[in-house]
Amino acid sequence: MKKVIFVILAIMSLVALPVSYVSADFEHPDVFNGKLRPVVTAIDYHTRMIYLFNYKKDKLVTVDPQSINGWPGDLPLQHTMVLPGGKKFYVTTDNTDEHPAYIISLKAHDINWNLGTAELEMEALLPVDYPGTPAELPFVEAINDNQAVPSWILAQATQVHGPTILPHSNFVYFTDWTSDKVRVINRKTNEFAAVDPISIPGYTEQSHGIIFNKSGTIGLGTGYFFDNSVIDRYKANRQTGALEPVDQIKLGNERRHAAFTHYVSWLDERYALTASMQFDKTSLTPPETQKIIPPSVWLIDAWEGTATKIISHTNNVNGHGVFRSASDLAVIGDKLYIAEEDTIDHTFGEDGYLSVFDISDRFNPRFIKRFKPGEEFPQGYAVAHTLSPTPDSRYLMLASWVSGYVIKIDTLTDTVVKVFGPNDGLVMPHGLHAAGGIR
Repeated sequence: MKKVIFVILAIMSLVALPVSYVSADFEHPDVFNGKLRPVVTAIDYHTRMIYLFNYKKDKLVTVDPQSINGWPGDLPLQHTMVLPGGKKFYVTTDNTDEHPAYIISLKAHDINWNLGTAELEMEALLPVDYPGTPAELPFVEAINDNQAVPSWILAQATQVHGPTILPHSNFVYFTDWTSDKVRVINRKTNEFAAVDPISIPGYTEQSHGIIFNKSGTIGLGTGYFFDNSVIDRYKANRQTGALEPVDQIKLGNERRHAAFTHYVSWLDERYALTASMQFDKTSLTPPETQKIIPPSVWLIDAWEGTATKIISHTNNVNGHGVFRSASDLAVIGDKLYIAEEDTIDHTFGEDGYLSVFDISDRFNPRFIKRFKPGEEFPQGYAVAHTLSPTPDSRYLMLASWVSGYVIKIDTLTDTVVKVFGPNDGLVMPHGLHAAGGIR
């Protein structure tokens, strides 16, 4: 009888654990003692600071990277990644005439949220090119009044984007978005993996991250540039970090297709969602293309290699579709959140929104609401760019590099519960990444 009671109590204790702590060990083997740190990282394009957010205590620590011993100089920063335990960070930098683009590994010895201080040590400085390396982006021009080609997308030198984690492995991935390379790091040794760099003609150009399902068996790569209308499908090798191209999933067909995708969000082992940003044709659009499908959301079957449009564009801010360019998306339970940014049309950065859909029926999403500037968001808010859910799915962090905000949303009530912004020193925050997230 005592044995039966002991077993029942043991089972009850497991059930009582927070969901994030139960699942985290299975997704990320490097979470020791069941600890998952409530840390979200970001950088600032303008001030070149590193930000550490505590999403449970609503605290912010700002670190000047030049105070870190060995930091190579006043570098333009781009993206961040933090491992689940909150003790190891990666920061990427852009190429300059004096410095290569770097992937920098940092170790956190101490973060004092009350004092607003952090002790960071540089563990590795990994150059991805040589100083002065130019970007290899395709030449593109606007050809109508519906689709602009803004200067911010036409980078002049190497930029390292899209950090992701391959689950059940030692590998983290970054993409040289300005060319055709996927960079692979062994996080245990802080060195480039034997398979690095991965360059696959026709696949890895202008990728913004290879995003993996939770088993780490399938990776989907986006096409973050004009007229790229495919999602690249890969098989991943968790022992070596290698990527084997399988095929490319077209968002539409040759005559009508959606293009310019930033991120992918997985629903389960088989299905994922992506969203597009492009409104209309450019000089890169193939002659046979009759129409660019404006910003929309697509359901990807990663087993069959197909994509189905499930949310269309709307021209009305109150419409039940995608209003602005769909920059990022996140799935929490049966809800889909879409960050809508105003950056690639002819009026830059006038506004920004977050739309919410019920996707309990994946093929027939139902519009719930749209967060708007001056209402749920601060007056003057613009460009909802990047989403990062907390691992327990309770909160969603949203960054705007144009208007200078990082906003925390309660996903139970769909309300804004914390705003970090200019009053906290934020100017152009970018590259959000929550500890425990795959990307």
